[in-house]
Amino acid sequence: MYKIYAKKLFNGEEILEDRVVVFDEEKIFHIGEDINDNFKEVYNVDFLMPPIIDLGSGIGLKEESLGRIEGDDLDEATNPATPELFAADGVNPYDEAFEKAVKGGSLISLILPGNANPIGGHGVLVYNRGKHILDMTIENPLGVKFSINTEPKSTYGPKGKTPMTRMGIAYLIRDTLYKAKEYNKERKEFSLGFESLIPLLEGKDLAFFASFRADDIATSIRIGEEFGLRMAILYGVQSNMVKDLLKERNIPVVYGPIMFPRWSIELKGLSPKVPLELISEGILTALTSGHPMFPSKYLRLNAGLLIKEGLSEVEALKTITLIPAKIIGKENLGKIEKDGLPNFVGFDGAPYDTTGIVSLVFMKGVRVI
Repeated sequence: MYKIYAKKLFNGEEILEDRVVVFDEEKIFHIGEDINDNFKEVYNVDFLMPPIIDLGSGIGLKEESLGRIEGDDLDEATNPATPELFAADGVNPYDEAFEKAVKGGSLISLILPGNANPIGGHGVLVYNRGKHILDMTIENPLGVKFSINTEPKSTYGPKGKTPMTRMGIAYLIRDTLYKAKEYNKERKEFSLGFESLIPLLEGKDLAFFASFRADDIATSIRIGEEFGLRMAILYGVQSNMVKDLLKERNIPVVYGPIMFPRWSIELKGLSPKVPLELISEGILTALTSGHPMFPSKYLRLNAGLLIKEGLSEVEALKTITLIPAKIIGKENLGKIEKDGLPNFVGFDGAPYDTTGIVSLVFMKGVRVI
């Protein structure tokens, strides 16, 4: 067994001082006062917390330091409706961004296809380290990506193809979902795309609507309601403008990336103040890096921006640990608890501060840093 002594322990719910965590490769046995036993290794850290979880990432699909063709598998921009695509088939586990993410404390990613297609395909939930995709996968598939924003227009409009407008985007999504519902009644002729949407239509999967503007978020909500989808808003730059709709329907928001240039009118309103407003309304709010838009390894610093705006340390850390875990229905991934998973990130200093350094990482009970 191993022992970690933490000056501060964030367990997903609260910050405790002077705690000892004892565990082996399978689970956590003890959290509390110091105990004496024959341990394989003993470690000391300033701050211990659960893995940082990055939802809506493109890590491994758009690789670092590679060209526009080789290493770029984020967007299948040949057909605007591609529910038959699975991110797991495009992820390169050897993308150097994975190793960097782990060094920043980001241990888990929900990887989704890019924004070019109104229906982009299915996501995969992975640990950011492993020998191959099978070794990394936590759940596959998980999540279906929809894009109601400007990017599908800018991708297909110049080609003279639908969608050229937001109406075209909504039409393509509705048309595909209606056809999938009809397909599910008899399943006469096999369709991989329609077949793959059945779990979503039956409420067994989660739709991620990538929307920035408030009107696009409202459109996402309307379509989600029309088909009874479990859903979350991804990016959600202007989600504070429709917070009443989100609150009434208990729809979570995966916000960000906050550290990002305001290079588009869609990003007007991007601010660390928005997550605070959503959280104050009781809306489940997580942060995303939007990797590769912002490096996943620095997602933790976005939490620091929320603290600077007045959010408590605990609530800010929840936005990158427990809340994203709740949104995908895997609360255990965002906690440190007795009998829980032995996944930890240890820091010298504060995890949300630029001076904080990742000094210790255990993933599935194995020390990787």
